[in-house]
Amino acid sequence: MTETPTNNYKNRLVFFVNGQKVEVINPDPRQTLLQYLRKDLRLTGTKLACGEGGCGACTVMVARYSSDTDDVTYFPVNACLAPVCSMHGLAVTTVEGIGSVSTALHPVQSVLAEHHGSQCGFCTPGIVMSMYTLLQSDRQPASSEIQEHFDGNLCRCTGYRPILQAYNTFAAKEECSGTCEFCPKKGIFNDIEDHPCKNSTAAGETQKSFLSQDKKQLINKLDQENLEFCSPSTRWFSPTSLGGLLEIRRKYRDCKLVNGNTEVEIEVKFKKANYQTLVSVTRINQLKQVIRTESGIEIGASLPLSQVKKCFEEDIRQLPEYKTRALTAIVEMLKWFAGHQIRSVACLAGNIMTASPISDLNPLLLACRAMLKYLDLGKWEWLG
Repeated sequence: MTETPTNNYKNRLVFFVNGQKVEVINPDPRQTLLQYLRKDLRLTGTKLACGEGGCGACTVMVARYSSDTDDVTYFPVNACLAPVCSMHGLAVTTVEGIGSVSTALHPVQSVLAEHHGSQCGFCTPGIVMSMYTLLQSDRQPASSEIQEHFDGNLCRCTGYRPILQAYNTFAAKEECSGTCEFCPKKGIFNDIEDHPCKNSTAAGETQKSFLSQDKKQLINKLDQENLEFCSPSTRWFSPTSLGGLLEIRRKYRDCKLVNGNTEVEIEVKFKKANYQTLVSVTRINQLKQVIRTESGIEIGASLPLSQVKKCFEEDIRQLPEYKTRALTAIVEMLKWFAGHQIRSVACLAGNIMTASPISDLNPLLLACRAMLKYLDLGKWEWLG
């Protein structure tokens, strides 16, 4: 395969790690973010455990800046599944980037140690980064939200009680009715001061933004770049428009479309799949749109499931109950769909196209008579 990018495609990957700009010329499309962090940058705090997005030991925080809203979105990612090529224009924060014993521990790190929330410590970096990411979006999350946020992090030896006890110190103050799951009235805590309902909010400031004005301008430029990376075995494309995607699709008929890479990476690692051409659709804004009409809601093919959930929850709050029964069922199902890290990058289209034997959302989509809108020969068509 040629290593020279074609047409207006660039072969330079640019992103940020712990606030520092990283540039890689023609990165390997098969290299994961975890491999790059550990081997190339020697940031070994991020761990490799299951390698398939199930345990959360490799969790890092990724930040995406939107020039349209001048806002930053923070989300947790399984670095063992995420291709390093997909990080263009994004900012990655690892456990080393928030604090250390040689400088100063972040409250998310110190409170876990103080409450004996770590034994072997192998899972701890991922747990720390999950909590750190949550605090970027919500400075005072509810106790129930904290508990649910660790659905993608597994711990074999500590036990979840001290971990949740530690992180409930970040929870919003609320009156204790004696019915909450972690309540001293049930004898779980030895000291009433450790009760999450009585604890103060997080000490210290969380990261509000990784951006300076110069970085914003750079990211705006990066967001407009089409990418092509080549290795001896694999070619990676990342177009920024639907037209560019269709052009690549016509030229490489056997290409594999990827969004979160949560299924494709499993196929490559454990099922020996070999895809010579990978095309990322994550940077095509047209595939992330949410359009509300009188007949329903149109969800972009590559919109992450976590954002789909937020969208549906908003409609459930605002619309009459009889109009939102299908949305309510999907939101409930999404609680059991993998973990936060997977839902932050996986999408509805990927769920449909993989046709997983464990079903996931497909039966619900059939039951609510969802329709699929697809592009055929330049014309949009509906498939019922």
